[in-house]
Amino acid sequence: MQVGSSSVAVWEYGDPAGRAVFVFHGVPACGAGFAWADEPAADRGLRLIAPDRPGVGRSTPRDGWRVGDYPAMVDALADAMGVDRYAAWGYSGGGPYAAAVAALATGRVSAAAISAGMGEIGDGWASFDDFEKTDAQFLRMSRRRPTLARVFLRVAALGARMSPKAAMKSFAGQMSTSDRAVLDQLGAPKDAMRLFTEAFVSGSRGVVADYAALAQPWGVDLGATRIPVSVWQGTADTMVPPRHADGYVSRIPGATLVTWNGEGHLGTVTHAPDILDWLSEHAPR
Repeated sequence: MQVGSSSVAVWEYGDPAGRAVFVFHGVPACGAGFAWADEPAADRGLRLIAPDRPGVGRSTPRDGWRVGDYPAMVDALADAMGVDRYAAWGYSGGGPYAAAVAALATGRVSAAAISAGMGEIGDGWASFDDFEKTDAQFLRMSRRRPTLARVFLRVAALGARMSPKAAMKSFAGQMSTSDRAVLDQLGAPKDAMRLFTEAFVSGSRGVVADYAALAQPWGVDLGATRIPVSVWQGTADTMVPPRHADGYVSRIPGATLVTWNGEGHLGTVTHAPDILDWLSEHAPR
């Protein structure tokens, strides 16, 4: 999709004629990671629009941007796609972007869901050490040694493309027992790893920029949020700790919290129908 002088890669799921929900991917990932939400979204008449952030996948790179810059990019994409009003949903590293869209809503955003969302590092309530080892390393490296981060991530992406089964096994090793059970249901390794491998089709620069945006203060006043926000979190999430969900709820006026007892980071996949039910209630008609 052409947006001004930039290109934005867009993945779509659900009902093509349905009510619009912009969906924000995690990191290191891209919009290809929401295939599991396709059928339940279609059943509810929702059109899920999952853009790749700047430099990720086939989207045009943009250096030095922050989380707080993203809502204007989403509005510009909505204009280019002819979408007047929409809801938002951010998963994992996409959670901060959904929170930013909600806080900086221009009147065209009806509601936002945040599932297993990362908290704000720096001036916020999160720290590098909160995250699983690999994410913590790349969050730090993206700010301090971005060139090295690009090299490491490029090698990792090449390995995943050449041997998705080995990459899947390595990924599973970082997960809880409940998450590994969900991972087994996401199809063949090549398909399940697509959210990772597709993020690097134009190189690793954009993924490192995405990490860098999440590794610094967002530039967003969550207290300015005036639309409904629902936060969803597994209590056994080893990749994003549950206290990050508490941080969102304490900072966003009127935000509600739903927890999944004993479930991990992939609880979002299991409970996608519940999240989509909530979004269906709040998506613009």
